[in-house]
Amino acid sequence: MGLLDHLIVRTLPLVPKPIVARLSRPYIAGASLADAISCVKRLNNEGFCATLDLLGEFVTSFDQVDQSYQGYLETLQAIDEHTLDSNISIKPTFFGLLLDDKKCSDTLEKLLIETVKFGNFMRLDMEDTPCTSLTIQMYERFRAQYGQNVGVVLQAYLRRTISDITGVTDNGESNFRLCKGIYVESEEHAFKGYQEIRDNYVTGLTAMFDKNAYVGIATHDDFLIEAAEKIIEQRGMKTDQYEFQMLLGVRENVRNRLRDAGHKVRIYVPYGADWYGYSTRRLKENPALAGTFFKAIFFNR
Repeated sequence: MGLLDHLIVRTLPLVPKPIVARLSRPYIAGASLADAISCVKRLNNEGFCATLDLLGEFVTSFDQVDQSYQGYLETLQAIDEHTLDSNISIKPTFFGLLLDDKKCSDTLEKLLIETVKFGNFMRLDMEDTPCTSLTIQMYERFRAQYGQNVGVVLQAYLRRTISDITGVTDNGESNFRLCKGIYVESEEHAFKGYQEIRDNYVTGLTAMFDKNAYVGIATHDDFLIEAAEKIIEQRGMKTDQYEFQMLLGVRENVRNRLRDAGHKVRIYVPYGADWYGYSTRRLKENPALAGTFFKAIFFNR
């Protein structure tokens, strides 16, 4: 499927935008906040909770950061107004992390204060390696003051992740999302073997549970889901100690099975005017997703 992946990515600019919109519809709630709220209502009615991600990243000015802040504030207000079971996920580069990390941190803390007022929760998404240490440092600073109203993402394919788990959990009660990782990284920074990434994921999940961290188990991989369920069963864990997390529109039969088995399942719901940029960037950053996308469209995931 490798050649097909790269062919799809190369020809993507030739695909009319309305067709990309139609193909991406199952995976993105829509362009507006109203679309996102409608999607989360449906998910809540089906027994799932959600996390809302306003699309956008790598801003080039702090005027854009002001827009990011306002967009997320409106999202928090809408969650509260509609009594939704949803929190928010934030990409620090959407708030200027690579422009001025201090100013980014100050703006995110301002948003976190509003998050706490609404009795909600903010997840700091993890991006590529230039952002990793800065994001973890920001998480630890926020956690010291705002406790369990904030969490962070760690990526199993990074070689540093097990060390990061130890460092973060040694400094306080922790709340993680653990995912494989999507950004293209060098072999210096990341494992490349399919099974070694899986193995590091299981090692990381076990280390998080050993430190009594709350973990969002974010994966669509049957091997990892089954491994996580086995660990949960062996430890006799309660359903308020973890949750499974999946992307909107992906492997819905699996998410339904997890829900029906009594697990808490949170769906990652992206939305916003940058839906086209989000779709194309994800494919360009990781061409392997193109094949998955292709199969999902034509072979009834």
